[in-house]
Amino acid sequence: MRFAVIGDIHANFAKADAIVRRHCGPVDAIFSVGDAEPNRTEADSLGVGGPAKYRKVGDFPEFVAGWRSMSAPVYFIGGNHEPWPSLDAQGPGEWAPGFHFLGRSGVREVAGLRVAFLSGIYSRHFSEPDTPPAVTPERLKEYGYFTRPQVNLLLDQARGKSVDLLLTHEWPSGLSYLHRGKEPVGRDAIRALTDRLAPQVHACGHMHTPFRERVGATEVVCLSQVAYGPDAVSVLELASDGTLKELPIHV
Repeated sequence: MRFAVIGDIHANFAKADAIVRRHCGPVDAIFSVGDAEPNRTEADSLGVGGPAKYRKVGDFPEFVAGWRSMSAPVYFIGGNHEPWPSLDAQGPGEWAPGFHFLGRSGVREVAGLRVAFLSGIYSRHFSEPDTPPAVTPERLKEYGYFTRPQVNLLLDQARGKSVDLLLTHEWPSGLSYLHRGKEPVGRDAIRALTDRLAPQVHACGHMHTPFRERVGATEVVCLSQVAYGPDAVSVLELASDGTLKELPIHV
């Protein structure tokens, strides 16, 4: 079985699908690492945190209406730019025809893969306390932070299980990549998941930069954003022996 993993879509789903079709070929499922911005309506888009100039409906309503379709079912987590009030209100499950929101955190069996996932980005005030502050509609940015209880839920669900694919929006810390050649990137809380779960593949986005590095038994796959082209996609193959590995994309 083959799978595509796509980086930050930022409401450009037609281009995301074109990249998958051209550079991955037929796949059984598509995984999104967050900042997909699947805004079904303008009301959804108004719930996206950040400056208003970055909020857009995009072309997702065309997929909701059935005018367009992706080449395979899409399973997505959330980043820091999502219609979080709407996502939280509806919860995990089918978000639109062919699109499935995995949720804030947890472990799911998807198309033969055991997938662990954590939505959102790190905030010292929200991600560290055992009891995080309540989010407020007046500060939409707060919806995009992950919390310690969400991390604990993921770890509880993963206990005693092997993980094939870990999806996070942020990068793990400790990679050799330096932003602008001098600044380390990633978060210790995410690296702790990489080390503890030891997935075969850990895929992430957020930085809009393609990068690969092996961390122990895990291949870390960092993806660019869709606007930048094929660096936003990875194709994974699940072999008959259970091995999950990244394949070269079609050029």
